[in-house]
Amino acid sequence: MPQMKTSADLRVHNQTRLLRAVHDADQPLTRASAARVLGIGRNTIAALVGELETAGLLHEVPAATTGRGRPTTLLLPHPRGPVAFAADIREDSWTLAQIELGGRLTGLETGEHDRTPAVFDDIRRATRRHATDRLVSLGIALAGPILDGRRLHISHLGWDEVDLYEQIGDDWPPTVVVDNDARLAGLAEARRGALRGAGTALHFHIDFDIGGTLLLGGHTQRGAHNIAGEFGHMPLTGGSGLRCMCGVQGCWSLDVGTNALLRRFGREPGYGAGRQLGREILARAEAGEAEAGRAVDDNAVALGRGLGALANALDPEAITLSGLGVELIRLRRDLIEHACAEGLMEFRRAQPPRILAGTVGEAGPLRGAAETAFDAVLSAGWLRGRI
Repeated sequence: MPQMKTSADLRVHNQTRLLRAVHDADQPLTRASAARVLGIGRNTIAALVGELETAGLLHEVPAATTGRGRPTTLLLPHPRGPVAFAADIREDSWTLAQIELGGRLTGLETGEHDRTPAVFDDIRRATRRHATDRLVSLGIALAGPILDGRRLHISHLGWDEVDLYEQIGDDWPPTVVVDNDARLAGLAEARRGALRGAGTALHFHIDFDIGGTLLLGGHTQRGAHNIAGEFGHMPLTGGSGLRCMCGVQGCWSLDVGTNALLRRFGREPGYGAGRQLGREILARAEAGEAEAGRAVDDNAVALGRGLGALANALDPEAITLSGLGVELIRLRRDLIEHACAEGLMEFRRAQPPRILAGTVGEAGPLRGAAETAFDAVLSAGWLRGRI
């Protein structure tokens, strides 16, 4: 708990805690449940709720009547309260959504782009179309490493040293937060999905290839230059023998994901139509087609071997998968778990890490970007200027 210099500091600190508790809760909180979560008295909660409602941040409404007794009220987002936007920029498309207190995510717009940094102009225009005076921040998920939080590299799109400061400019919302898509998908699982409460965990988002993040106590790890988690660019399996566009030979990402499925059928890696063909291969494998089945088997085995190697190094209690990984678990769980066990040191095999399908869904990067953007609201610094 930070040191409080004045009673006003303490009040803002508790107001921030209450907003965070309402935002993070699975179900709407009551005053009584909020008091239990925060460990403070009901009179204090009543005062905080009143202050936050007056400020247009919380809205207290009657709960459904369940019988006799004093009616219960629920703490909900204020209808005129702040919102954050989130954008997920894929290799060929983008999505814009809105998040409000409590975590409700509402889709606003989707579009395709020409695979150049001009997509940032698309996002800027879409943001302006949907923005109101309630908008306080924007989070952006990008499918590539962001060196030192500024220089974006997406080798397969030919983006090298793209300066995010130049792309974003100064005419966006007051706060813009940009992060890697796999890291944000892992954050979403930690806050809203299968990794809630996990101490040490790994998350992998699989699309055209694979990216990941290490989470400690629900916090994603960034590394010295903000680019930790590029597990897909480690030679964990080395099965393909190909040189990756990143410059490394035998990257794990060459063997896992949609592009690996396409290569198995003699197709060039693709971004756009390639995603649809990858889904068709999965559907054909599920229908029993032998060649498609072998392609999916190869993906699953390579995935499991890599997970085993990383489990040896990082000792996670759980591993979650999103994107294509959800389908791979559904179709080939036994194969993935067997390949993972084969890659584990022998003494670890009695207690292998749990491998779970993420529950946030394909919107993991978008959800994570939204959560990061809304964090700007859930801070004492922002709240002091509001109350």
